Amino acid sequence: MTRADSSWTLKLIVAFFALLFLLHAQPPDATSAAAPAQLADDPIAKALGPAVMSAALKEGRVHWYAGDNTGEFFKGGGKAAFEKRFGIRIEPLTGRLREQTDRLRAEQAAGRVNADVFDGVDQYLMELHRYGALEKFTPPIATLDGYDKTVFTKDPVGFWTPLFISAQALIVNTNMVKKDEYPKSYLDILNPKWKGKLATRDPRSAGGGGWQFLQIYNHPKMGIEYIRKLKEVVDPFIVPGGSREMRDAVLLGQFPLGFSGRPEFLTDVPKGSPLAYVVPREGVTWLPHSTALIKNAPHPNAAKVALTWFYELPNLQLLAKEGGRMIPHPKIKMPIPEMDLSNNIMMEGIPPQQLAEPGFFFKEMEKIFGRR
Repeated sequence: MTRADSSWTLKLIVAFFALLFLLHAQPPDATSAAAPAQLADDPIAKALGPAVMSAALKEGRVHWYAGDNTGEFFKGGGKAAFEKRFGIRIEPLTGRLREQTDRLRAEQAAGRVNADVFDGVDQYLMELHRYGALEKFTPPIATLDGYDKTVFTKDPVGFWTPLFISAQALIVNTNMVKKDEYPKSYLDILNPKWKGKLATRDPRSAGGGGWQFLQIYNHPKMGIEYIRKLKEVVDPFIVPGGSREMRDAVLLGQFPLGFSGRPEFLTDVPKGSPLAYVVPREGVTWLPHSTALIKNAPHPNAAKVALTWFYELPNLQLLAKEGGRMIPHPKIKMPIPEMDLSNNIMMEGIPPQQLAEPGFFFKEMEKIFGRR
């Protein structure tokens, strides 16, 4: 063999091994990943693709931060169904949404994020978005096309996904108020006969009382003057605590009439209880509630699987039943007629800027009802 031939052979060998090195150095093509055989025909696996599904299975868990209503959904069978289907653990952490939001911000600030998913009132999602704590993601599922999106915050797009609304009107103790005496309008309550007989949740902070009064504040026929007159003429009693305390104050006869009434109260109490949900002619007040993927989530792919699965119709139906929430989708059947959106007039929603920054309103309420 000549020197030239040897040199040529050496070059071929070097080139061959260089090619092998490059092939092995390249990251695997995402399309080459494959989900396990048992998930090959799963609609969620198909929608997200094999790369996301395979990564989700490796991550193996989802940390889901939520309020108590979603917690009821998980306890009522949602958690077991998800884990059986995908082999991915779902670990809910439920509690007051203000505390959950503060916890998420603290995790982001410390650079030690534990949460993968958060579902809560859009006010808190706006806050987390401003803080840079949300990842842009929309579940790739056709169910969302059927949602009535007019009742949800529209800006910014893609950082959270509509889930349900929290509706409020009035509640009445039927042992203390005859049916023909139920208020037909919010204006009917501006009557001295209700003095000392009306209760409400606190309108001076974020919560059911604050949001109901903020929508009244924005109503063209009521506004701040209505709230001032309500205080002057009726002087509603502010019930400490949350929605359950408000419900019990009327149910147990402490007050015959209450603001902050939710239709799902009727599903929480024994049949025949002296409690009625009453919608004034102005309509129900309401607040949007959505889901979001957390930025820097430790299990982002598993979170995408869980979020997409969550919007399948059977899961939304279970949420309506167990969580007692009003889901604006024509294929979701509400547990009772009072929760059906088609049976309710909706008041104009809270302007997004006010929902994002409601501090000005709470200061106005402190002027009327006194400092907290």
